[in-house]
Amino acid sequence: MLNNTNLNSIVDSENNNSKLLKIRGAKSHHCFLGVLFLIALIVGIFMLYSYLDDDSKDIAQNQENETLGELEEENSQIQREDLTTLSLSEDFSQGKYEFRAAWLASINNLDFPKDQSLSTEQLKANFLKILDVYELYHLNALIMQIRPEGDALYLSQINPPSKYVTGDLTSSLPFDLLEFAVTQTHKRGIEFHAWFNPYRVTSNASELETPEILNTLHPENFARKNPDLVLRFQDKLFLNPGEPKVMDFVHQTIMEVVRNYDIDAVHLDDYFYPYAAQAINEEGEVAPLYFGDNEEDLATFEKEGIGFSDIKAWRRDNTYLFIKNLSHDLHDLKPYVQLGISPFGIWGHSEETDGLGSNTPITSQETYSHSIFADTRQWIKEELVDYVIPQIYWSKDNLAAPYEEITTWWNDVVKGTNVNLYVGHGTYKLYESLDESWRTKNPIKEQIAFNKTLDQIKGSAFFRFSYLVPEKSYFTGPGKENLVAHAKDLKETYKNMAIIPKSKNLSLGNVTPPKQVKLSNNTISFSDGNELYGEENLTKAFLIYQFPKGKVDSENPEYFFRKIVAESNQKVYALNSLDTEQYTYGVSALNRLHRESDIILINP
Repeated sequence: MLNNTNLNSIVDSENNNSKLLKIRGAKSHHCFLGVLFLIALIVGIFMLYSYLDDDSKDIAQNQENETLGELEEENSQIQREDLTTLSLSEDFSQGKYEFRAAWLASINNLDFPKDQSLSTEQLKANFLKILDVYELYHLNALIMQIRPEGDALYLSQINPPSKYVTGDLTSSLPFDLLEFAVTQTHKRGIEFHAWFNPYRVTSNASELETPEILNTLHPENFARKNPDLVLRFQDKLFLNPGEPKVMDFVHQTIMEVVRNYDIDAVHLDDYFYPYAAQAINEEGEVAPLYFGDNEEDLATFEKEGIGFSDIKAWRRDNTYLFIKNLSHDLHDLKPYVQLGISPFGIWGHSEETDGLGSNTPITSQETYSHSIFADTRQWIKEELVDYVIPQIYWSKDNLAAPYEEITTWWNDVVKGTNVNLYVGHGTYKLYESLDESWRTKNPIKEQIAFNKTLDQIKGSAFFRFSYLVPEKSYFTGPGKENLVAHAKDLKETYKNMAIIPKSKNLSLGNVTPPKQVKLSNNTISFSDGNELYGEENLTKAFLIYQFPKGKVDSENPEYFFRKIVAESNQKVYALNSLDTEQYTYGVSALNRLHRESDIILINP
């Protein structure tokens, strides 16, 4: 993809005199005299062999075989010792290791599918074009929304097909969209994170009565079949997080996908209990309206809140138990699948949380005390999630939510835990925001630079995909110019590919270096060295390095040359038309959780 070098599958390459250097190997030791002695011994045996009778020849043949075996073993030992040490860093340094993602939203046909009732061919073609954009920016993770409103963009036994694909409530999915998406994403060497909205039933406000709204849903929709488990706030419907039946159903919904699809992560967004809204109070003034002000879930609390005197603490416990049970069952079933959360940027305010929260004004929205009731800080401290991507969609000049203050707070919360921290950036604000900070410059470029000054932040995600394609006709005016500038900046920032940081919270499995690495006629060939069982141990990709002569630096992302996705039915891999006069090439293996093997260097 990066140039005209071809990736071929070949049966074998003849042996050559290339020198194999293995990073993390030992120093070279040449057993020259020993080799000469063994060769002389073989010659002597051969000369003796010509004078022996048949029986004696059989004996001599056995002796020769034993000697050749010893010679092969010694030469193998020589090769193993003829290695150079270049340690691979275990640090998650920015550059070589960096999470780069974009959210792909399906709700209201925002990103994909862009239209309802597309044909199978159109859906597939559109998704492949999306992957082209991910590759263009060197993104390495795709976060796709597969459950926007109690529905499914996948084949499900318990959730109805999404109208955002089918266009109506009677049609089935035209094909297994999720299977196709996961497979094609993996073929590009990109992780697939399945994005669920756990509780939302409707996203748009309606003046209809609740039963009427439910009747507009698919007959098999869980909310329509269980109206007693549905709550209403600001004329939108959502499943009641305090009901055990709801917890179990959402849990089973997610686990169905984990069982049936080869996803890399379960990704939950910021919607648990509803956000605060605004309303006109009795004095005729605009004031915050919180969920619970009208006792929406009081009856549930009286029934299920045994042992709790504070309804807010009970709500937080509901979301905590949901996350805890999901984390345990997910990792028991597939220990290599991550659980990620993308919360609203402000967890809580210092003034309201005994100093635990960020230094943000109490008039700002938050998720701990008054709305959402998702104690993501606790989830991180207990390492129930493997990564967190707070949505910090503000500029550093925003007084209600200053970017640098909030980002630093998350950096400090994650410190000392095994949870990876990435930052969510509001790319959409470059087009939609009227804030001067977004209209006159590109804060995201500054934000990414600031992130690299904090030791816990390992990458970024961008909300949302469509804003990475500014040439689309629906973008116009000054906002379009902002998006074009951002696209240029992002391509420059991400000019080299990067490896997703290794998960600190999961067992990384084992990884084996490539074997049979050869160089012949400017073509490198190699095969998968893995012989271990277990999904976490399988080789998922090979990294090809291209080092200028005399500049072998495995930590410099500028020397990444190729990422070749491993194929289960492919035995030998090759790259041809290489410039071995100017460069030294190396090859390593990556397993599913991005643990890298030793690097085999090939010198002509």
